[in-house]
Parts: sequence; C-alpha cells; structure tokens
Amino acid sequence: MERYGIFLFIVLLWGQYLFCFFNMNTISQAIKNYNNNQFHNYYLNGDDVFLEKFFINQINQKFIGNDGQKILYHFSVDNESDFFNNLNSQSLFNSKKMIVCWDINKLSKQGKKEFIDYVESNPSKDVALIVIYPGFRVKNKFISDLTRILTTVDVRTPFPGKMKNWVKFYTKVKNIRMTNDLINFYIDYFGDSLSNVIGEINKHSMYSENKSLDIADDYGNYVKSDRNYSYWQFLDSVGKKKLLRALNIYRSMVENGMSHNYILSGLSNLFINIYIKNNSLNCINDFPLMNKILINNMNIYSSNFNSEESLALLNYLHKIDKMVKTFKYGVNLNFELFILKVCSE
Repeated sequence: MERYGIFLFIVLLWGQYLFCFFNMNTISQAIKNYNNNQFHNYYLNGDDVFLEKFFINQINQKFIGNDGQKILYHFSVDNESDFFNNLNSQSLFNSKKMIVCWDINKLSKQGKKEFIDYVESNPSKDVALIVIYPGFRVKNKFISDLTRILTTVDVRTPFPGKMKNWVKFYTKVKNIRMTNDLINFYIDYFGDSLSNVIGEINKHSMYSENKSLDIADDYGNYVKSDRNYSYWQFLDSVGKKKLLRALNIYRSMVENGMSHNYILSGLSNLFINIYIKNNSLNCINDFPLMNKILINNMNIYSSNFNSEESLALLNYLHKIDKMVKTFKYGVNLNFELFILKVCSE
C-alpha cells in the first residue's frame, strides 16, 4: 500500500513537467538562416527574458528596420478579433510588420484553428510572426502543432559555458569592463537565468559609474555579503552529495521565506529524474528539471544513487509531504535529516 502511495506521488509530480523538445534552433542558427533568406515564423521556447528580447530585436532590425510596425499582443488581456484583423490586413504601401504574441494558448478553440490555418496557408511575406509561450511544461495538440509548423528557437537559460560567452558579448557591446572572477561569481550565484546575471552586472556598472568592475570593489564586497543562494544550487548540491553546502543553502532558503512545498517539489522531481535515468526509461527529456545546468549534470547525480536508493528517498519525501500537509512539528528537522541521509550515504 505504501509503495502504491509513492507511485501516485510520483505520477502527480510528473504531470507538472510535461513538454516536447524537438527540432529546436539556437538563436545563432535562426539568425543565420534568416540571413540566407530562409525566412520563418518563430516559436520561442523558454523563459529567459534577455534571450527573448535579444532575438526579437534582431528580427526587428532585419525585417522591418525603420520602416514598419512592431505590434505586441498579450492574449491574457488583448482582444483576439483585433489580432486576427491585424494579421490578415494588407498594407496599401506594402510596409512590413512584425507581430509578437504572448499567452497564445489563451486563444479560443476557433482562434487556435484559425491561427494554425493562417500559418499553414503560406502567409504574407510582409508579416513576421513571433510566438512566445514560456509555459514549457504544457503539452497539448495546439502547442505541438505550433512547434511543428513554426521554427522553434531555444531561449532557455544556457549552460554556464555558453552563458559566459553571452555575458562577454553583452559587456563588449555595452563597453563594460569586468574581471573574469566577477563574471564567474555572478554566473555561480545568479545563473538560474541569463537575465538575472545581466541585471546584476547592470546594477554593478551603475554603482561603479562605468569603472572597471571587480569582485573586490565596494559593490562586489556588498553583493558577496548580501547574496542569496539560488534554488537550483541547492538541488545541485544534493545531487552531488555536498553535505555542508546543501545544508547551508537549505537554511538560507528557509530563512528567506521559501516554502517547504516548493523545496519538496524540487527534491521529488530531482529523484524522479534520477530514477528515470537509472532505469533507462527514455523519457527524461519529457520531465525537465528547472534549468539546463541541472539537466546537464544528471549523469553525475544518477551515478551517486541507484534505483533502490532513489525510491527509498522518494518514500522519505512522501512522509515529509504528509507532515507538511498536516502541519506537524519537526518539518525542518526532517528536511535536514533527509539532506544528511542523502549526502552521507
């Protein structure tokens, strides 16, 4: 009966992480194809705001330049009739327009059909479409059709090595000078998204009045003393069995108000992925972790735990889950005992 409860627990958590990753282009590939006159409409897959804005600006410059319109639609608030009128209307002067839309899944059933029909019917070359749907754990027929008929571009947070290249590109464009140690520091502590890293660099640059940025300057010392750990660093420490680091980050997260439910969900997902990997279920990409760093390190994590250990740890988390839901005393202690058990064996 207990194993059945664990199974249901796993199934419920799996349902939160469904998505389809097929035929994705990098930003550079998509831009290269555009430069080779292989024009496409685009579906941006991921939620890194910096990469999203960068790609939109690139297509904006190349497609409409200074002579055209950039039109933004958020279907959670904007009228879909206006959207389709704009999509199907033709300019008297053949001026180009780029239409960027968010929350496409909020279109009505008829709107979804009309949109698919429009894209498949070889639409006007004077209109560029960019669909942004960062709900990358959603899988339905409409989203699957979009990823099939649009050029899918990867705007997920890059791995640390690629992120460093983006940071160097950005600082060169913005004429920001900073040490390599500082770049590594910002990626290490704020690298759950490229947007966060760029945001921290911008704040540092503004404070330092465009002087060369260093990890040992006044602002660098302030950030080091005031930093909060990212959640993915906690999961990474657990997966790598780094006991002291995992405990320190856990305590920091709790002190800063992170909920036990959120911590529990991430740990459960981590060990579900480890179990999938160890049993060669060929579905690990269908249940992605929260960023590419964790996905990239899955071989390391799975080598630290066998299938029986993963199930036993999921059983332990199932018991903590019951404690959290019934508001029982000792949740923090049990989380710390769990971390001790995971990292010591």
